[in-house]
Amino acid sequence: MKVSTLSRRVFENLEPLVLSREIMNTEACMLKYTDKGIPKVIKRLFYQEGETFANKLYTLEMLSSNSKNLPSSFLVPDSLISVAGKIQGFSIPYMDGINFKSFLDSDKIPLEEKKYFISKVGEILNQMRAIRNHTELNDLFLCDLHASNFIVKPDNKEIGVIDLDSCKIKGNKSSVSLFLNPFALLNNVKGKYNINPNKNEKGYVIPDENSDLYCYQMMILSYLYGSTEINSFSLEEYYNYLDYLSYVGINEELINDFRDLVSYKPNANPSHLVSSLSNEQVCRANCIVYKKVKKNKK
Repeated sequence: MKVSTLSRRVFENLEPLVLSREIMNTEACMLKYTDKGIPKVIKRLFYQEGETFANKLYTLEMLSSNSKNLPSSFLVPDSLISVAGKIQGFSIPYMDGINFKSFLDSDKIPLEEKKYFISKVGEILNQMRAIRNHTELNDLFLCDLHASNFIVKPDNKEIGVIDLDSCKIKGNKSSVSLFLNPFALLNNVKGKYNINPNKNEKGYVIPDENSDLYCYQMMILSYLYGSTEINSFSLEEYYNYLDYLSYVGINEELINDFRDLVSYKPNANPSHLVSSLSNEQVCRANCIVYKKVKKNKK
């Protein structure tokens, strides 16, 4: 992977890239950067030493050296950024679009557009499955899959995958994931998900196809419910909510896929079922409506 050297003065005068309030970034700050007239973003890492940093550099190198086999939607890091002889972070291509979480949270965007891009994420997972089957990247998984890690461009129907430095690739160590944590629903099915035995590593789960599909379905459920707190529901509470989704008329095949997240069946990719959702169903699935209905039934 190439290294771009910046002077301390230039680096410290780079303008921050302002993120939406709901988008959290605990390991880095984002900076605007222009490389030979091409707009990019620098991810300036807060920690630049230790095993976690070494694993990060290895992941970046694997992404760069295997970029020809990765989906075109991947915004692959293209250069390490060195300042005064020290690696401060890395640059990625800039995609002028809308963060997918902000897109899903907006009341001004039609449901049809939201469903289109939710399905596109599922298509990316299908592409990754093909890559695992037909290239040497047999352990390629997104790991930290959630809406904030995608950029969408509604005008030309493009989607980009960001924060790829947390992905699983070529034997690197697992990273932290929003949905793959010790309090998640997945802990109700011991043995289905690969809980990391090394407690000193940051990644709670060693990613595989089941965990990526778990995250994808949790992204859909979080959109329907209106909050990621559904990921930490008790098993009883989760089943009650799925029964409610059935009551409001959501596709039974989709609900069965949601149920299988906490069964010992392999997880499915429900991207083809997302189109069945209606405006009324999405509104009634929201936690505010759900809690009112549940309260009135008591």
